[in-house]
Amino acid sequence: MKVIRNCTYAIRTVFHYAPWNVVLYTIGYFVPAFFTGLQMLLVQQIVDSGVALDQGEGELRPVVWWSGLLVVMLTLWVSLQKLAQYETLAIRTRLTRRMAPDIADKLIGLEYASFEEKGVQEVFQRMSNEPQQMVADCFNRAMINIQGTMSLLFSMAVFFSISLWVGVGVLLIGIPTTILGFFSAGKRRLISRQSADARRRMADLKGLLSNKHAMYEMKLFSSEELFTRKWNQSSAELADITMREGRRALAMDVASNLLQILYIIFIIFTVSYSFFQGSVTLGQFTAAISGANSIGTKLYYAAWHLSMMLRCALEMDFYMEFLQLEPRRDLGEVENLDHYDIAFENVNFRYPGTEHQILRNVTFYVKEGERIAFVGENGAGKSTIIKLLCGLYEPTAGRVTIGGVPVRSLSEEFRQKVLSVVFQDYQGYQMSLRENIAFGSMGKLDQDQKLAHALELAGGSGLLAHRQGIDRNLGKLVEDGEDLYKGQWQRVAMARAFVSDARYVILDEPTAALDPIAESQMYENFAKIFQERGTVMISHRLASARMADRILVLDGGRIVQAGNHEELMGKDGLYRQMYVAQSSWYQGAVNLV
Repeated sequence: MKVIRNCTYAIRTVFHYAPWNVVLYTIGYFVPAFFTGLQMLLVQQIVDSGVALDQGEGELRPVVWWSGLLVVMLTLWVSLQKLAQYETLAIRTRLTRRMAPDIADKLIGLEYASFEEKGVQEVFQRMSNEPQQMVADCFNRAMINIQGTMSLLFSMAVFFSISLWVGVGVLLIGIPTTILGFFSAGKRRLISRQSADARRRMADLKGLLSNKHAMYEMKLFSSEELFTRKWNQSSAELADITMREGRRALAMDVASNLLQILYIIFIIFTVSYSFFQGSVTLGQFTAAISGANSIGTKLYYAAWHLSMMLRCALEMDFYMEFLQLEPRRDLGEVENLDHYDIAFENVNFRYPGTEHQILRNVTFYVKEGERIAFVGENGAGKSTIIKLLCGLYEPTAGRVTIGGVPVRSLSEEFRQKVLSVVFQDYQGYQMSLRENIAFGSMGKLDQDQKLAHALELAGGSGLLAHRQGIDRNLGKLVEDGEDLYKGQWQRVAMARAFVSDARYVILDEPTAALDPIAESQMYENFAKIFQERGTVMISHRLASARMADRILVLDGGRIVQAGNHEELMGKDGLYRQMYVAQSSWYQGAVNLV
């Protein structure tokens, strides 16, 4: 049922995006389904008419008529095959143009939580190979099987019309031939599936051997022998699977070919006997002999096409799962607030699919324009608070509000006016420098001075010293593109915060790739620019947290301390312990120098 459902969906989807192409494809593909049987019938009529003419019992007209029909049919056959091939390409092109944007819209409209679930990640991984082409493949395989079934049934009917025993023989030998071909194709699929891990490992090793950073370490640590040994292990595993299952597939192919030979011998013997008994005409004899190999080939490939259709239909499961993923529920409609205070009220949170509680009864309030910093050890829940504040997740319990309104009730456009974020795991886009900065405020995409000023505040003005200036291409996708090192990419990401006019700027470890001096200068710039705007900051370097009006200390998903730097240093708590530990490390480093 799953295969039928997926194939039906593929046919409906392709018809939705390319209706006229499907109509022409159907004509080009299904009309020739009858041509193999018709060719047998026309050959029969031509030969019988010729025999009658030779014996003086017929006229020339029937011979010319049936021969002309055969020529017309063969010409039409070739033309329709060309039409089907062209429409196959046209369908794929239209799916790329029309369906791919809808898939992108679906991805954009998913809940952020979907991107962190393990099962969904597998769906995305299988989806990455152009899902519209997966739908096209499933459609094509389904249509090939329908056409093949129609052709076989019509050809069988012709054989039955010639001789009942020939028709029965085709069934008795054709069925096991098809079954053997199906299982042979299944063994080849099994080889592909069982060897997937070995092929992935080999692809990963191959990638490492062509990666300059990996090669640097290999040369430095003389680890080439280890990689060679792993490559040999994976290649041996791949060869073992291929040989073991390949032998079984070969045995089935041999058995299938022997049955085809037996089937052809059977038809020749049966039709010859019937001919000499006078129960079939010379035309029927010729038609049966000429059609024997054709129908044998169709029986063999029917199994192969059925196997391929099953594979395509089952692969469609990942796309069907993708379509069932929940759309975003954070698209609110609120576009105005009386005030902009932030409130977390008794917030609990655990990530979907897990039982571990990340946040436990977290409550705090941030006044509009206030600068606060979250500090704590790794895993304390700092970045999770940022994700909740941005509306990327719904709290398991409690409320997250801005201006008294749940943050997920704010419209997407209004939320961007309230919050601007620089994440620790920032993204560098292989686009122009202009576009990379303007992601912080797309309305300023064409305002060169503001974009350049933002980059200057982020300490990246040197990136403008390029012949293309702010329009230089970043990354390796285009010929004139240039990649940046990590610190430069981070400065570009921080420029997005400087170009934004949002009421709050959220900084989630935004300077992790910078050295301490550059980080200190960056935070001085932050302090100047954001003195009239609220700031929510996360930093493991506690010295940078000193500029905050208030510091919240997290431990085990709870807020265990709150106050400014002086207040917290006056208490024997976690903050003081962490600050003293960091200070002593830096002091120790200075003494070593």
